[in-house]
Amino acid sequence: MAKRIEVPVDDAAYAALEAEAERVGITVPELVGQVVTHDVHRRRFLTAAQHYVTAWGPAFDAEFGTGRPDGAAA
Repeated sequence: MAKRIEVPVDDAAYAALEAEAERVGITVPELVGQVVTHDVHRRRFLTAAQHYVTAWGPAFDAEFGTGRPDGAAA
């Protein structure tokens, strides 16, 4: 079941939300719900990814080596 919350935003933020909601053809509350839901899922994913890196990163590095600081393959 969906829950309702009230979130205060300043006039500029509301105007931006209103413009984006209009652009995609939904209401401001629907847009805010989508944004909040996306952010919650993103945070859960990043938390799980950090757990994986902490738990398995050393074993991965031992097996395959560490990456270079510039992000290129070793």
